[in-house]
Amino acid sequence: MVRSAWIVGLALLFLLGCGRSPHPGYKLVGESTHLKYIVLGEGDRLVTDSDSVLIRFRVALIGEDPGSFLSTERWYSAADLRHGALAHVFHRVHEGDSMSVIAPAADWPWAAMAGADIPPAPDTTELVTELSLIGIRSPQWYEEAALEKRRADPQAYERKVIAKYLESSREPWQRWGTSELHYVISGNASDTNRVQRGQQVLISWSGQRLEDGKVFDDSGSSGGSFPWRFGDPDQVIEGVQVAVSLLREGQEGIFILPSEMAFGAKGIEGTLDPWTPVLYTVRLESVAGSR
Repeated sequence: MVRSAWIVGLALLFLLGCGRSPHPGYKLVGESTHLKYIVLGEGDRLVTDSDSVLIRFRVALIGEDPGSFLSTERWYSAADLRHGALAHVFHRVHEGDSMSVIAPAADWPWAAMAGADIPPAPDTTELVTELSLIGIRSPQWYEEAALEKRRADPQAYERKVIAKYLESSREPWQRWGTSELHYVISGNASDTNRVQRGQQVLISWSGQRLEDGKVFDDSGSSGGSFPWRFGDPDQVIEGVQVAVSLLREGQEGIFILPSEMAFGAKGIEGTLDPWTPVLYTVRLESVAGSR
């Protein structure tokens, strides 16, 4: 019912808000962009720049078969497409709509549409494109899908988060054994001896969520450095204990900690979801009895 009313309103606005076109059945919607609706879908939400859109493009020279110049169908960022001829389309198209658009070759955002600058046709050559908006996904949709994946198999999801972070990082990460803990150590050691169980150490740290970098744990906010007898239980999370074992006095390291070495299946209520990997920066400031 809502969509039917919209169709009637669209027809009136389309007639009033567009100019005459030399192409029969089309309306002039931009300086050199001509548009004609083919199919009106059932969707009633307009596309926003933050959306992802599934679009089928079938481009041809006027008079030739649809798709003979370019045919592609995939997901795009709506913001990437809202340029040139397509700038006149996205405030008119709803999910399920198909339209035909005529514009000069130079007006099409080829790099966004096809992943490359193509056009072999002269810039002034008019091309006709059948554009079908098949699906729309909002940022909320992706958040909900990610949450569902996390719920279904939280540890598999966590491994993907860590792998994605490692792939995008430029740090020379090392892996600790076969675990998902990865680390990079920097700084000059004032003592090359490994910390021994029972030794008194002074450490400082900062903990961030791996996915968004938000700091949730900082020793500086609770009085600065933390004195601790290495090996004593229930003083620090397991990942920090491993970090201290890898550091030498005076060194600092960054450590990707899987949830099983951090806050596990419980997380931190209101701060950290269950099964969340974290990033810790740990500095071993001093070791009592070191030489």
